[in-house]
Amino acid sequence: MPDTKLLDSARRQLGASFAMLEYHVENCPDDLWNTSKAGFLFWQQLLHTIAGIFFWMRDGDLPFNEPFPDRKVYPELEGIPEDLITRQEMKEYCAEAKKQAEAFFAGKDDPWLAQPSAIYGEIINLDAVFMQIRHIQYHVGHCDAILREAGRPVGEWQDYYGPQTDSAG
Repeated sequence: MPDTKLLDSARRQLGASFAMLEYHVENCPDDLWNTSKAGFLFWQQLLHTIAGIFFWMRDGDLPFNEPFPDRKVYPELEGIPEDLITRQEMKEYCAEAKKQAEAFFAGKDDPWLAQPSAIYGEIINLDAVFMQIRHIQYHVGHCDAILREAGRPVGEWQDYYGPQTDSAG
């Protein structure tokens, strides 16, 4: 049986970060969804974060598609959106990103983590995972700050120390 102890840990920690991101997609108050704070709309922060998952957590032969290409929503935060993304659209986009992240880990083992990224060979696959965890947490923190400033509840910190797999069998 392949060794997946490190892979399983990376997957769990990404999952915990992703759960914190999903909280904001699900629970951002309606009156803040389209509010601009610190230069970006609330949902634009989420779109940007989720798009990063689609870019970095893919095999090299899977193309990256810009989100909502028919709309001017500026997922790279290079402008003020001219169009809107609904919460339902963001939920669907987030669910697809979760599937892609799960597929990124599927069938892999610990040695794969040390292999060069298919997207950018200057880093290894584990770097790509760590980068996404950091990226998600950065934007979750930004969204938390917006909610706190508005006197609204924020999601709870997700610690995941759940069941450890025994890769020895």
